[in-house]
Amino acid sequence: MFPYAIEDFLFKTYGDWTTVEELNGVNEGKGTSCYRLFIGEKSFIVKKAKEKREYDVYNSLSGFFKDKKISIPSTYYTYQDRTDYWFVIEDIPHLLPKERWKGDTEQIKVLFNLHFNTWNKTLSIDKPFDFRWSKELTKRALSLLPSTLEVAIEQLHLKSETIFSPVCYISGDPNPTNWGIRNNGELVLFDWERTGYASPAIDLAITIPSLGTLDKSLEFTIASTYINFWKGVSIEFPYSIQELTEQIVIAKMWSALDFLVNNADTLEEDLLKLHITRLIEKFKVEYPDLT
Repeated sequence: MFPYAIEDFLFKTYGDWTTVEELNGVNEGKGTSCYRLFIGEKSFIVKKAKEKREYDVYNSLSGFFKDKKISIPSTYYTYQDRTDYWFVIEDIPHLLPKERWKGDTEQIKVLFNLHFNTWNKTLSIDKPFDFRWSKELTKRALSLLPSTLEVAIEQLHLKSETIFSPVCYISGDPNPTNWGIRNNGELVLFDWERTGYASPAIDLAITIPSLGTLDKSLEFTIASTYINFWKGVSIEFPYSIQELTEQIVIAKMWSALDFLVNNADTLEEDLLKLHITRLIEKFKVEYPDLT
């Protein structure tokens, strides 16, 4: 199941595992797999990836993140074979409870720490995720959504340029299910497959469940909390609360379109219809004169 090097490390360090669970939520079509192993009373996460970027996070950046108070799972072992990248990491015991899914201050502070400490800097990551609006995104979005949204989609495309500006390093996918809590209460961010350089708005938007609020109240609260962390530091944040709020809305709609386009072929029909219905509603609210 695992490369010999992984099995040898686990056996020599911890002993024989008793149970293996394959975890959901990974993109097996792109060569990613993830398992939870139990050895005695201890559990581990073993993950395989085709891309090197998440491997680099755990292999090279753990110390930097710890120093900057960006908590990620502890790294026990990493291994690179001819085609894949493997890592054995800490299994975070508790999920982020749903009552903390909307503008959690501690969550926003972790993202601020990440963005502030990498502002206009680069890290040792192989092939960072390419955050952009591709021609294929527009084409496939128009094949899934009503033709009456064509002008609105193009307007969103034009407005999205700012969110792709590589001003800092971002997680790329800090959705509520990618956070966990240690037994000591510490908040931990995992799943770094889409990590790269872009605007903080993308990370902030992806923390929001579904498509956010129609009146932008949650987006405004998140922008306000986030910008407060920038007060008194050595770098001046370049956007107002209102500007960041608008960027978060744009980033949320882009990420929803990106998810829809890349997962339409594998989503169950009812879930696909739900995503499409919510996007149509969001476009009608944001672009009432164009829909």
